[in-house]
Amino acid sequence: MQINQSETEIKLPISDLDQAIHEVRKLDASILTERHLEDNFLFDHKEGFLAKERMLLRLRIMASPEPPFEEWKAILTFKGVPEVSDGVKKREEIECEIKESNSLKQILFKLGFEITFRYQKYRTVYRLQNAGLDICIDETPIGNFLELEGEILRIHEFATKLGYNRDDYITQSYATLYYRWCQKTGSKEPYMVF
Repeated sequence: MQINQSETEIKLPISDLDQAIHEVRKLDASILTERHLEDNFLFDHKEGFLAKERMLLRLRIMASPEPPFEEWKAILTFKGVPEVSDGVKKREEIECEIKESNSLKQILFKLGFEITFRYQKYRTVYRLQNAGLDICIDETPIGNFLELEGEILRIHEFATKLGYNRDDYITQSYATLYYRWCQKTGSKEPYMVF
Protein backbone atom coordinates (compact mmCIF):
# COMPACT_ATOMS: atom_id res chain seq x y z
CA MET A 1 0.00 0.00 0.00
CA GLN A 2 1.23 3.46 -0.91
CA ILE A 3 -0.08 6.59 0.80
CA ASN A 4 0.78 10.15 -0.17
CA GLN A 5 -0.39 12.92 2.09
CA SER A 6 -0.59 15.43 -0.74
CA GLU A 7 0.40 16.08 -4.32
CA THR A 8 1.72 19.34 -5.73
CA GLU A 9 1.80 19.57 -9.49
CA ILE A 10 1.33 21.43 -12.75
CA LYS A 11 0.83 20.40 -16.35
CA LEU A 12 2.64 22.04 -19.25
CA PRO A 13 1.60 21.82 -22.92
CA ILE A 14 3.95 20.02 -25.31
CA SER A 15 4.13 21.25 -28.90
CA ASP A 16 6.89 18.84 -30.01
CA LEU A 17 6.96 15.45 -28.25
CA ASP A 18 10.44 14.40 -29.41
CA GLN A 19 11.89 17.75 -28.33
CA ALA A 20 10.20 17.51 -24.92
CA ILE A 21 11.65 14.02 -24.36
CA HIS A 22 15.08 15.33 -25.37
CA GLU A 23 14.84 18.29 -22.95
CA VAL A 24 13.79 16.06 -20.04
CA ARG A 25 16.66 13.65 -20.70
CA LYS A 26 19.10 16.59 -20.77
CA LEU A 27 18.17 17.24 -17.12
CA ASP A 28 19.82 13.92 -16.21
CA ALA A 29 16.46 12.47 -15.21
CA SER A 30 16.25 8.71 -14.88
CA ILE A 31 13.25 6.69 -16.04
CA LEU A 32 11.17 5.66 -13.04
CA THR A 33 8.38 3.98 -15.05
CA GLU A 34 8.71 3.04 -18.71
CA ARG A 35 6.08 4.20 -21.22
CA HIS A 36 2.78 2.46 -20.47
CA LEU A 37 -0.95 2.84 -21.01
CA GLU A 38 -3.04 4.30 -18.19
CA ASP A 39 -6.79 3.75 -18.28
CA ASN A 40 -8.45 5.98 -15.68
CA PHE A 41 -12.01 5.73 -14.35
CA LEU A 42 -13.56 8.47 -12.19
CA PHE A 43 -16.35 7.36 -9.87
CA ASP A 44 -19.08 9.32 -8.13
CA HIS A 45 -22.63 8.81 -6.86
CA LYS A 46 -25.51 9.76 -9.14
CA GLU A 47 -26.02 12.91 -7.08
CA GLY A 48 -22.44 13.95 -7.85
CA PHE A 49 -21.44 14.32 -4.20
CA LEU A 50 -17.70 14.13 -4.83
CA ALA A 51 -17.81 16.51 -7.80
CA LYS A 52 -19.87 19.05 -5.84
CA GLU A 53 -17.24 18.96 -3.08
CA ARG A 54 -14.42 19.15 -5.69
CA MET A 55 -13.04 15.76 -4.64
CA LEU A 56 -12.55 12.65 -6.74
CA LEU A 57 -12.24 8.89 -6.59
CA ARG A 58 -10.17 7.35 -9.40
CA LEU A 59 -9.27 3.83 -10.41
CA ARG A 60 -6.13 3.82 -12.57
CA ILE A 61 -5.22 0.67 -14.48
CA MET A 62 -1.63 0.60 -15.72
CA ALA A 63 -0.93 -1.70 -18.65
CA SER A 64 1.65 -2.52 -21.28
CA PRO A 65 1.78 0.05 -24.11
CA GLU A 66 1.04 -2.45 -26.87
CA PRO A 67 -1.89 -4.83 -27.47
CA PRO A 68 -3.13 -6.91 -25.74
CA PHE A 69 -2.47 -4.21 -23.05
CA GLU A 70 -1.57 -6.62 -20.26
CA GLU A 71 -2.47 -5.10 -16.88
CA TRP A 72 0.56 -4.32 -14.71
CA LYS A 73 -1.22 -2.97 -11.66
CA ALA A 74 -4.19 -0.89 -10.54
CA ILE A 75 -4.30 2.01 -8.09
CA LEU A 76 -7.31 3.45 -6.28
CA THR A 77 -6.88 7.14 -5.47
CA PHE A 78 -8.85 9.62 -3.39
CA LYS A 79 -8.10 13.28 -4.09
CA GLY A 80 -9.25 16.06 -1.79
CA VAL A 81 -10.25 19.62 -2.59
CA PRO A 82 -7.59 21.29 -4.80
CA GLU A 83 -5.95 24.57 -3.86
CA VAL A 84 -3.99 26.67 -6.34
CA SER A 85 -1.18 28.71 -4.85
CA ASP A 86 1.68 30.40 -6.68
CA GLY A 87 0.31 28.91 -9.91
CA VAL A 88 0.65 25.33 -8.64
CA LYS A 89 -2.13 22.90 -7.68
CA LYS A 90 -1.93 21.12 -4.32
CA ARG A 91 -4.40 18.63 -2.87
CA GLU A 92 -4.66 15.76 -0.44
CA GLU A 93 -4.03 12.40 -2.10
CA ILE A 94 -4.44 8.89 -0.69
CA GLU A 95 -3.59 5.88 -2.85
CA CYS A 96 -3.56 2.12 -2.54
CA GLU A 97 -2.68 -0.64 -4.95
CA ILE A 98 -5.52 -2.95 -5.99
CA LYS A 99 -5.02 -6.57 -7.02
CA GLU A 100 -8.40 -7.12 -8.74
CA SER A 101 -9.50 -4.02 -10.64
CA ASN A 102 -12.65 -5.66 -12.06
CA SER A 103 -13.72 -6.82 -8.60
CA LEU A 104 -13.18 -3.32 -7.23
CA LYS A 105 -15.35 -1.85 -9.98
CA GLN A 106 -18.13 -4.28 -9.03
CA ILE A 107 -17.83 -3.31 -5.35
CA LEU A 108 -18.06 0.38 -6.23
CA PHE A 109 -21.12 -0.23 -8.44
CA LYS A 110 -22.79 -2.15 -5.57
CA LEU A 111 -22.11 0.81 -3.28
CA GLY A 112 -23.96 3.15 -5.65
CA PHE A 113 -21.00 4.60 -7.51
CA GLU A 114 -20.98 4.98 -11.27
CA ILE A 115 -18.30 5.88 -13.79
CA THR A 116 -18.58 9.60 -14.48
CA PHE A 117 -15.54 9.99 -16.71
CA ARG A 118 -12.90 7.82 -18.35
CA TYR A 119 -9.61 9.01 -19.81
CA GLN A 120 -6.57 7.30 -21.26
CA LYS A 121 -3.00 8.34 -21.78
CA TYR A 122 0.41 6.90 -22.45
CA ARG A 123 2.74 7.95 -19.66
CA THR A 124 6.48 7.81 -19.08
CA VAL A 125 7.69 8.84 -15.62
CA TYR A 126 11.12 10.38 -15.10
CA ARG A 127 12.65 11.18 -11.71
CA LEU A 128 15.14 13.87 -10.79
CA GLN A 129 16.39 12.13 -7.66
CA ASN A 130 18.44 15.01 -6.23
CA ALA A 131 15.60 17.48 -6.82
CA GLY A 132 12.79 15.27 -5.45
CA LEU A 133 10.82 15.92 -8.63
CA ASP A 134 8.93 13.60 -10.95
CA ILE A 135 8.40 14.62 -14.56
CA CYS A 136 5.76 12.72 -16.51
CA ILE A 137 5.36 12.80 -20.26
CA ASP A 138 1.67 12.24 -21.00
CA GLU A 139 0.48 11.43 -24.52
CA THR A 140 -3.30 11.93 -24.65
CA PRO A 141 -6.01 11.96 -27.33
CA ILE A 142 -6.18 15.78 -27.01
CA GLY A 143 -2.45 16.52 -27.07
CA ASN A 144 0.71 15.91 -25.11
CA PHE A 145 1.62 17.33 -21.71
CA LEU A 146 4.42 17.40 -19.19
CA GLU A 147 3.39 16.96 -15.58
CA LEU A 148 5.79 18.14 -12.88
CA GLU A 149 5.19 16.91 -9.34
CA GLY A 150 7.24 17.86 -6.30
CA GLU A 151 8.02 20.90 -4.16
CA ILE A 152 6.71 24.22 -5.48
CA LEU A 153 10.15 25.83 -5.81
CA ARG A 154 11.48 22.81 -7.70
CA ILE A 155 8.47 22.89 -10.02
CA HIS A 156 9.17 26.54 -10.84
CA GLU A 157 12.91 25.88 -11.26
CA PHE A 158 12.54 22.95 -13.65
CA ALA A 159 9.63 24.40 -15.59
CA THR A 160 11.97 27.31 -16.36
CA LYS A 161 14.80 24.92 -17.30
CA LEU A 162 12.40 23.21 -19.71
CA GLY A 163 11.64 26.56 -21.38
CA TYR A 164 8.28 27.39 -19.77
CA ASN A 165 7.04 30.32 -17.69
CA ARG A 166 4.15 30.61 -15.24
CA ASP A 167 1.74 31.68 -17.97
CA ASP A 168 2.15 28.17 -19.40
CA TYR A 169 1.11 26.41 -16.17
CA ILE A 170 -2.06 24.30 -16.35
CA THR A 171 -3.75 23.31 -13.09
CA GLN A 172 -6.95 21.85 -14.56
CA SER A 173 -7.65 18.12 -14.50
CA TYR A 174 -7.71 16.04 -17.67
CA ALA A 175 -11.51 15.88 -17.36
CA THR A 176 -11.74 19.68 -17.44
CA LEU A 177 -9.24 19.93 -20.29
CA TYR A 178 -11.24 17.36 -22.24
CA TYR A 179 -14.58 19.13 -21.72
CA ARG A 180 -13.02 22.37 -22.94
CA TRP A 181 -11.52 20.57 -25.92
CA CYS A 182 -14.96 19.13 -26.78
CA GLN A 183 -16.52 22.60 -26.63
CA LYS A 184 -13.81 23.93 -28.93
CA THR A 185 -13.93 21.06 -31.45
CA GLY A 186 -17.61 20.12 -31.23
CA SER A 187 -16.77 16.53 -30.24
CA LYS A 188 -19.62 14.62 -28.58
CA GLU A 189 -17.50 11.70 -27.34
CA PRO A 190 -18.18 11.33 -23.60
CA TYR A 191 -14.75 9.95 -22.71
CA MET A 192 -11.15 10.88 -23.54
CA VAL A 193 -10.01 7.55 -24.96
CA PHE A 194 -7.90 6.44 -27.91
